[in-house]
Amino acid sequence: MTPPIEYDADAVHTAVLTFRWVVRRNGDDASYEASGTCPVCTCPMTRTWSFGQPPVAKGGFLGRRKEPGPEPYYTMCECRTLHMNRPASEPRGCGALLTIAPPPASGQSAGATP
Repeated sequence: MTPPIEYDADAVHTAVLTFRWVVRRNGDDASYEASGTCPVCTCPMTRTWSFGQPPVAKGGFLGRRKEPGPEPYYTMCECRTLHMNRPASEPRGCGALLTIAPPPASGQSAGATP
């Protein structure tokens, strides 16, 4: 039997991970979904990104990319496994910060769906 995995808010995995990317299109809008395994807790996870800047009443930057690019993506683990001592404010994950390789260039297949 595998021992329970502790939640660790200080866990960081600096190596770039290769996840499977799927592009979901809805008219002119697209969302990019990365699926893979968290190397810290070894649980499967999926994270979705959307792009573009929604209108903001007072201006400013909301931290969203305008479009996918060649830079890596950073995310917290978003697995659905229950980890010991995870704070109630964190509904998912083991607490690890992950670096994910960007999706393939738009001309290549990444599991794109119409």
